[in-house]
Order: sequence, then structure tokens, then C-alpha cells
Amino acid sequence: MKLGTHIKLPDGRVGTVVYNGLDGVGIKWGRHAPKPEDFEGTTGGLFDDAEGLKAHGLWPFPWLPDAMLREPYKYADLPCVGNDYELLEE
Repeated sequence: MKLGTHIKLPDGRVGTVVYNGLDGVGIKWGRHAPKPEDFEGTTGGLFDDAEGLKAHGLWPFPWLPDAMLREPYKYADLPCVGNDYELLEE
């Protein structure tokens, strides 16, 4: 999913895509307009070790994801809100 895509969950919460990795799609709550240049030096999560980048303060602040669009799993560091969402704007 593209950086900056806006989605809406069934419970009405809205989020913006700020991360796309093999472990899922990360969203920031609310509508935001992240710029690709904010993510220079990363691959947007696709190939980076996102946890390592976050741990070392290298993930582009303030774009740390608040939740993941995926089913919950045992060792999740972020809330996993499932795969049921409405695409609002890409």
C-alpha cells in the first residue's frame, strides 16, 4: 500500500499508511500527508529492519506507526487491527 494512503476501520477510526513491510502495513492514527523525502535513507519498511531502526532512533520521526493492518500475533509490538478496512484515499 502506498505511503500516505488513508484508510478507515469498521469502528470509524482513520489512519494513514506510514510503513509497508513484510510484517504488515503500519498506520499512524488520523489523516496525515507524509512526504517521501521524510523517508530518505529507508525503504519505507519493505527491506529495512524497522524494529532496529526504531530502537536506534533512525525511523523518521514523527512517522512511527501506531498500529498494524494485520491479524494479531503473539509477539506484536504494536496493536494489530486486522485486515478489514475501507480505502478512503490513495
